[in-house]
Amino acid sequence: MEKPPIENPQPERASRLRPEKRRAILDGAARVFMRDGFGLAGIDDIVAEAGVSKRTLYAHFASKEALFGAIVEEWCDSLLTPLREAGIRHRDTRETLIDLGRMFLDIILSAEGIQLYRVVIAEAPRFPDLGRVFYESGHLPAADLLSSYLNARVEAGEFRPFDSRRAAEGFFQLIAGYAHERMLLCIETEVDPEDIETYLTVAADIFLCGIKRPDAT
Repeated sequence: MEKPPIENPQPERASRLRPEKRRAILDGAARVFMRDGFGLAGIDDIVAEAGVSKRTLYAHFASKEALFGAIVEEWCDSLLTPLREAGIRHRDTRETLIDLGRMFLDIILSAEGIQLYRVVIAEAPRFPDLGRVFYESGHLPAADLLSSYLNARVEAGEFRPFDSRRAAEGFFQLIAGYAHERMLLCIETEVDPEDIETYLTVAADIFLCGIKRPDAT
């Protein structure tokens, strides 16, 4: 395992930290992590890829773990942003669920999403904090967001009372299904868009059937 410099450079003042340098570090580190994995990714490789010095890297990120965590949090935020926007639309619940599911699949089935997932799963046994960051930055808030939306629909009288948090987790698992697993296992490199739409509509119909009011027609 690579050791940090013996003499840890003094942190730069916050006013001297340049956003473009941080961006370069994140982009360069992401490429190295995706190529080599977290455990084998070296600081020397990261600074070379990013085009910065070690001093600059450590001024922005205290450790390799902190750097990887920032990449994961940023990636997860890209997932949550469209989900947040879709979740506040006042329209048909089935259409909203299908749109939420489509956005979710667009992220997790993307080349970047698949590769990041593989890296986290491979490294989590040795670096459990990475797995925790991945879960708490992406999966957990996504489920919380959908849970809040479902609770609002329950209060509006659309659905019977149910465990909205568990239901939200189940919905995302339902739409990911075997398509995500086949891509993780390199059985497929992409999913037919028509198949995705079928997964989404079937999942939404099954999900809504399970939470509808007993007196619904």
